[in-house]
Amino acid sequence: MIKLVATDMDGTFLTENHTYDKERLAALLPKLKAKGITFAVSSGRSLLAIEQLFADFLSDIALIAENGSLVQYQNQVIFADFMTKKQYIEVAKRILENPYYVETGMLFSGQKASYILEGASQDYINRMHLFYENIKIISDFDAMDNDSIFKITTTFTGETVLDGSAWLDQQIPYISAVTTGFESIDVILAEVNKGFGMAHLCQALDIKAEEVVAFGDNLNDYQMLEYVGHAVATANARPEIIALADQVIGHCNEQSVLTYLEGLVSEDDL
Repeated sequence: MIKLVATDMDGTFLTENHTYDKERLAALLPKLKAKGITFAVSSGRSLLAIEQLFADFLSDIALIAENGSLVQYQNQVIFADFMTKKQYIEVAKRILENPYYVETGMLFSGQKASYILEGASQDYINRMHLFYENIKIISDFDAMDNDSIFKITTTFTGETVLDGSAWLDQQIPYISAVTTGFESIDVILAEVNKGFGMAHLCQALDIKAEEVVAFGDNLNDYQMLEYVGHAVATANARPEIIALADQVIGHCNEQSVLTYLEGLVSEDDL
C-alpha cells in the first residue's frame, strides 16, 4: 500500500527548462487522493520558490523545502530548522577560503527572502533568479537580521563541486555541504537532509517509510531515497543515485515522474 509519493524538482520532476505540465498534475492529484496517496515535493529550492511553482496546489500537497530544513503540509508548517547568525557568517567565511571556490557568489536562503552579498557576478545573480524568489542584494550580514536563514548555496565547477563540498564538510563540523546540481551545493545544518525532512513528514501523517515512493536524481536526494520503501531514479541521475534506486525511469525531459504516477493511480491493487 502506497500512502505517499515524493519527488525532487530539478532533474527529476521538472524538465531541464524548469517546467512541468500543470494540467497533468491537476488531473492526477484528485486520483492520488482517491487512492489515499499524498503528493509531496522535496527540493533544495526555497519554500518561496516551491510555493510559486505549485501555487495552484498548495492546499492539497506537502512540501519538503530547503533540502529538508522546512516541512509543510496543506499550507501548515510542520517543522523548520534555521542557522544562527554566527553559523551562517562562519560558513560564508569558509566558502571564501575554499580553494575550489570560483568566486561567483553565494546566496542565503531565508524564510522571507533570499539574499546575495554584493560582489557576486551578474551571471550568478541571473541564474539564482531561476531557482529563488524575492532575491535581495545586500551589503552586509546585518541586512538579514529580521529573517531566519535555512541554508547557503554557492557554485563550483562541475569538476570541483565534490571536492569543494568535501572541503567544507571537513572545515565545519555542524554543517553538511550537499550537491544539488552538477555545479551547485547547498550548505545546511548537519542533521538536515531530505531524509530527515521526510521522516518528519511521515511522522506527522502517520505513514511508514515502506509506504513511500520517492524520486530523485542528485546526491542531495540520497538520504530520502535511502529512507523510503521504493526509490526511483530518473535516467539522467548521477551514477550513485542510479545505483541506489530500486527502479530507473525515463529522462526528466520526458516528464517520467508524471507518467509513473499516472500508471500508479491506474492500478487496481493499491
